Amino acid sequence: MVKVELAKEFPLFENFTEKELQEIANYLDYKVYPKDEVLFEEGDPGDKIFFIVKGRVGLYRPDPFGNMVRVAVSEEGTPLGELSFFSNKLHSSKGVALKETHALILTREGYEKLKEEDPQLAIKLLEEIARIIAERLKEMNKKFVDTTCFIWGGPKK
Repeated sequence: MVKVELAKEFPLFENFTEKELQEIANYLDYKVYPKDEVLFEEGDPGDKIFFIVKGRVGLYRPDPFGNMVRVAVSEEGTPLGELSFFSNKLHSSKGVALKETHALILTREGYEKLKEEDPQLAIKLLEEIARIIAERLKEMNKKFVDTTCFIWGGPKK
């Protein structure tokens, strides 16, 4: 029942009915990561989506000198690892809990089982994840345009 209650708090699941949440909870794992614990390494298989219910995860990549540099932070209420998961690629960064982090986890095995047993619910989940990815991309595009227009003096008229 813990997973259902946590899923209710997660924004991605806000459009799901109680019955759908109870069904999805059957396919989710739950884990608490202490501060500084590694969720995944760069180069690990993207075989899980982490739904960060509470906490923060830093994403790190090596710079040209081999120093690990934080390139992003995933806050509570956001999915993590979904791009590697759906592209079936290796993680391109290292994920580390910046403070105690509680996560619901959808494994590849769980997702395949969900698709087989309840394809409509799997589609709904996928659509919600796609919505979040689209919102992030739109935000990144806006930041890119704002930055490049500042650097270049804006679009030519």
